[in-house]
Amino acid sequence: MRRAGGAHRGLDMWLVQRASAVYLALFIPLAVFWLLACQPGDHAAWQTLFQPVAVKVGVLLFVLALVIHAWIGLREIFIDYVQVLLLRLGLYFLFATLYAACLVWAVDILWSVP
Repeated sequence: MRRAGGAHRGLDMWLVQRASAVYLALFIPLAVFWLLACQPGDHAAWQTLFQPVAVKVGVLLFVLALVIHAWIGLREIFIDYVQVLLLRLGLYFLFATLYAACLVWAVDILWSVP
């Protein structure tokens, strides 16, 4: 039997948001512990902290999970509370552009560290 168009999309979005929440919940305490253990005091120490590729990938995955989590949450809010279709589409475009710019900015920051 063929799946109906968007019949399971709500479940898919719910699972993706929960997965991103799990990553965020695991990453934040580990990052705080790591920062407290290293205690970078100057710019050079911060650069050294973010030089390993594993750290860059972990932080980038954090930013990606945060963007996905926020997008799904705002999408649901817009669907529930913004009844005017053109306004809702405009808000989608605005926030999609904002989140994409934040993601590109994070990549630029992380990979500009020598």
